[in-house]
Amino acid sequence: MTQQHKASLLPQKQGKLEVSTRLTPTPRGTQALVKVTAAAVNPADWKIIETGLFLETYPAVLGYDGAGIIHAVGPEVTNFKVGDRVIFQGTLDYDYTAYQEYALVDTELIAKAPSNVNDDQASTFPTGAFTAYAGLSENRNRHPGERPNCQRQVVLILGGSSSVGQFAIQFARIAGFSTIATTASSSIPNSSSRLALPMFSTVTPMPRLSGLLFPPSWTREKNAGDKIAVHNVFGFSDKFRDLSVPFWQNLASGLKEELVPNRVQLVNGGLAGVPDALELSRKGVSGVKLVIRPQE
Repeated sequence: MTQQHKASLLPQKQGKLEVSTRLTPTPRGTQALVKVTAAAVNPADWKIIETGLFLETYPAVLGYDGAGIIHAVGPEVTNFKVGDRVIFQGTLDYDYTAYQEYALVDTELIAKAPSNVNDDQASTFPTGAFTAYAGLSENRNRHPGERPNCQRQVVLILGGSSSVGQFAIQFARIAGFSTIATTASSSIPNSSSRLALPMFSTVTPMPRLSGLLFPPSWTREKNAGDKIAVHNVFGFSDKFRDLSVPFWQNLASGLKEELVPNRVQLVNGGLAGVPDALELSRKGVSGVKLVIRPQE
């Protein structure tokens, strides 16, 4: 008998999410099937629903940040087994998304969740962490544990209390930058203490801001110039494998040693609670990651 599972389905473009069933895929090759225990909300989720961006067929299934337990593996999988707790990022293929009870994953693009991180916390990593990592990487061969020589250099991270901002702070710290993060929200005390870094509001008086950015001991005779480069960063692991494969291979060790998850705000209701979670995200949250549990 063909197996089915529950999912939060978008039946049509700009439609309303509803819980229904869909076919449960069978893992092949290096794929695994994950029982999704936690799925974190990304602001892109509600924007995709409102605009129809990226969605070519319906019913659609969203959710790009997940954690769970491996339920089955394909015949070519050697580094993961049934029962492993893992972290994964959803893709634009609906079999691989997180707002459902079971999801396929590419085992090259997942990481084992260490015991010091629970499933809710683990689900906060995928998109935010990879986007921050991709944006800060100067080449395609750097992984979270590397420490390039960036000492005495300053990186200014705008929106430091956001999910991407919190991970950008951490990767910049690992790289050796003297990191300054800005945020205009009330979450400054919480984010600053959790990440052990100086943070200030965007309404901080200019003298204090100047002192943080340019300590007198760092004054240099030679001006660095006014070179400005603007880049788009797309945090899709499956689209940038030269960067994402080493990222996922080294993420577990980073979680054990240094990386801190986003603070979790749980939204009750399981898959039926996804619309409420997306509405909370649309209204705006700061310093937290909204998480639902698909198995509820």
